[in-house]
Amino acid sequence: MGGDVLTDRYGKERVDQQMWEGTVHRLFETHPEVQNVFVPFKGQSKESLRDSAQLKSHALRVMGTVEKCVTRFQEPEKISQMLHELGARHVMYNAKVDYIDLIGPQFIWAIEPVIGEHWTAEVEQAWSDLFKYISYIMKDAMAF
Repeated sequence: MGGDVLTDRYGKERVDQQMWEGTVHRLFETHPEVQNVFVPFKGQSKESLRDSAQLKSHALRVMGTVEKCVTRFQEPEKISQMLHELGARHVMYNAKVDYIDLIGPQFIWAIEPVIGEHWTAEVEQAWSDLFKYISYIMKDAMAF
């Protein structure tokens, strides 16, 4: 999964709630149909989303999950179980399996400027691999 590359950069350039909010805003801009799947954000304007306490709360939960994946990459069983449970919860939220793959590219778009001059093809590949792994496990859980 590229854990060493991620932990080296992750520790130096903290990925935070604001960066995740940027990821979600970009996701809604590039794939507006996805916003309607998120019931709390359905029909909200960009301006109201910027001030949304629910979006900030969701951002904290997502970033907590990403951080756990990065910092616990040497414990793949725990990560897999956590992501499987997360995928199962997303079934209860009526999330569409097809939308899971959209998150990684949006996250990478948002994190590249945060990492700045330390961004390399290797770092990009590591983040891409991480999100492919996250998507794979979540989608597997959502298939049942």
